[in-house]
Amino acid sequence: MTRFITLIFTLFFSSFSFSTPQVWQASKEGVTFTIMGSVHAGRPDFYPLPEIIVTRFNNADALIVEADIINDTNVRFPKSKPTRTHLNASQKQVLANVAADAGLPAENLLNLPPWQVAIALQMQQVNSMGLNQLLGVDLYFLSQTTAKNKPVIALETVQQQIDLLAKAENDGLELLTDTLKYWELSKDFMPCLIDSWLAGDEEKLTTIVDDMGTASDFEHKLIAERNHNWLKAMGDKSRFTEENYVMVVGALHLYGKQGLVPLLRNAGFDVKPLTQGKRSTCTLPALP
Repeated sequence: MTRFITLIFTLFFSSFSFSTPQVWQASKEGVTFTIMGSVHAGRPDFYPLPEIIVTRFNNADALIVEADIINDTNVRFPKSKPTRTHLNASQKQVLANVAADAGLPAENLLNLPPWQVAIALQMQQVNSMGLNQLLGVDLYFLSQTTAKNKPVIALETVQQQIDLLAKAENDGLELLTDTLKYWELSKDFMPCLIDSWLAGDEEKLTTIVDDMGTASDFEHKLIAERNHNWLKAMGDKSRFTEENYVMVVGALHLYGKQGLVPLLRNAGFDVKPLTQGKRSTCTLPALP
């Protein structure tokens, strides 16, 4: 389940009339980062975003994102084996059933590498929940940088993100098997996860991240290792030479024992919340 949930939130949401996700300020040695967790697909009712993040963005010296998904288009897909070579007959039947539920042709999916099949299925499920990639929070800010003359600082390249998935063991097979295994459960899990983000429910989001853990080397690379890399970058005075930045990264990177917020505190940053979250009313289904 870890791989299924983290992939949606790190590489790609209610009953609220406007969103109140958490926003933090982290300051050290004259540099201030205003940080908000992003989800990479959204709905109209995600907006308006908290006034503090919009105001800080308008006055920021630059926008920091995981990757510049608008301008960083020079990418290639590493050579991988197709999914049909990785699955046995029983697994292929499960894929066929899930593909039918998602409205995607199974035969076409079998010709793609497992990591691409996992993304295709997950994004189809995201769309079925009424979410749209064009309304993602990071894209919302990126789309305004040109008009507002805001530089964009990417912590990673799009190629690095693709390589992380494509070069996982067995062409990312675990991503696919998790997607298939938890397909039905995620229909209840994901809406509650979205509501928790919208409510700014730090306690529930922290519990989710800590319960998921980082059981495999891939999961460690996907979350914890990247968090530590970003922490190191944020302390680089030669890279961040201005005074005020707005930082928008995947929401699950901020919570838990290896989350970016506690890592910043441990590194000597003065970290404080700028918004007041509240408890979400949804109940998460039990993870097996």
